Order: sequence, then structure tokens, then C-alpha cells
Amino acid sequence: MSRYAGRSRELGAFLRERRNRLAPAAAGLPDTPRRTPGLRREEVAELTGLSVGYYIRLEQGHARHPSYGVLDALARTLDLTEDETRHLKALGGQREAPSAPATERVSRSALRLMSLFAPPTAVVVLGRTGDVLAWNRSATRLFPGRLPEPGERPGPGSNNARYIFQDPSARTLFSNWPEVADDTVAHLRSAAGHLVDDPAVRALVDELLETCPEFATRWARRDVRERVSGDKHLDHPQLGRITIGYEVTALLDEPHQWLVVYSVPAELLHAPMSKS
Repeated sequence: MSRYAGRSRELGAFLRERRNRLAPAAAGLPDTPRRTPGLRREEVAELTGLSVGYYIRLEQGHARHPSYGVLDALARTLDLTEDETRHLKALGGQREAPSAPATERVSRSALRLMSLFAPPTAVVVLGRTGDVLAWNRSATRLFPGRLPEPGERPGPGSNNARYIFQDPSARTLFSNWPEVADDTVAHLRSAAGHLVDDPAVRALVDELLETCPEFATRWARRDVRERVSGDKHLDHPQLGRITIGYEVTALLDEPHQWLVVYSVPAELLHAPMSKS
């Protein structure tokens, strides 16, 4: 059996994790000493307006298809972020996504957009599990050893999560690797909430849980976050220490694909780089 729980069980686990994280004072309750951190199930049920029995069934994965109103009330009670609320509603079946195909076809609009970016801007297209489906030559140079020349067949390490957790060069390249690792898992958890029954997602998560303790620790936190822009700090083997910005855009013609654009500093356009 897969170690990645089904939708109802994952919903219950997510509720338990967030209930245990919420301080009583943040929920308007007396901050008195407790044996365990967080709120009690009875308190969450009362604050949400649910029966204790029904809430317990939710946490146990036995109450399927909770209503939008129930999920919305739980999100408010547990003080969830927007990303966490979307994740909760996806697990509750309120945002069912189209079934993902076994083989992903690269978004045609993404390929057209890629042609508009000139060097040194690096561009990649990520699939639903974080596989790099398309990229330009600048991306090959920006992430040495990860991607071959455009048009060649990428290896398993082109997958975003595998690269971060299984490729030792990623720990050297990203000077803030722990933060990058946190974001990688939080994004995968967010995507997986919409694709709980996808075999490719299950296989990737199971593989990383088995082989990467640092992934397993982060996965157990059930953090959910969708970073659409920010900076990455690199210790690049040819360019030295640089900071690059990135922007992530969802692609409407292919669900669960993203176009990621990395803004490399203009002064590096003519910087010498080795052929390694």
C-alpha cells in the first residue's frame, strides 16, 4: 500500500497537524498549561460549530465530502493561510481538478512564451510532479549538471524534488538550501492536494519518503505554500555568488504545469563560463 494517504485520510492528518500547531490564545481561548500543544478536538468542534463526533470522524478520515461551509469554517478556526485553505478544500473534494494524463504534453503556450526570452534569462516548464518538461540553454548553464542541452533527454534528476534532495550539487549550488528545501516540499504538498490519487505523485512521494529523511521530516509537517515569485541565492561554480529572481506562472492550456522564469543579472550576460 502506498505510504501517501488517500484524500480523506490526508484531510484528517492535515486537520490534526494544524490543530496541534494552533496556540489556544490565537483561537481566543485561555492560555493555560496543557499536556499537549495546540487545541483539543472538542475545542475545534465548538469553535467551528460542529458536533464533536463529526469532527472526530473528519480527523479519522471517515467523513467524506464535507461541505464547503464546513471547510470554510475549519479554515477560519484553524487560522489557515490562503494556500492552506485551498489545500484543505482540495482535500475535501471542493476543488476537483481534471484527471492528469499518464504522459504530460508540454504546454504549447509555454513553448511560444519561451521563444520570447533572450539570454541570459533562464526558463523552464515544470510538470505536475516537478519534472522539467522544457527548458532553454540559459537554464542549462544556470543549473550545471542538472539539465542537458535543450532537445536532449533529461535524467531523473531534472525533477525538482529529486534534484533538491538527491543531488549533492544542489546543496552546494543553493546557499540557502534549507529554505529552498522547505519551499520545494511545501509546493509539492500543495500540488499533491489536488492530485491525491495520481499514481505519479504517489510514486514520487513514496520514493522520497523512503530515500530522503530530510524530505520525510518536512513532508510530515504538512506545510503548504505556493511561491510565485522571489529570489534564489546561488554559489555558482562559474559565476560565483549571485542572486537571481524568479516568477512562476500557471499555464491554462495544460493543468498543473508552470512556466518559471529566472532573471539573471544583466552584467552576467557576457561573463565567462566554462564548458564543464
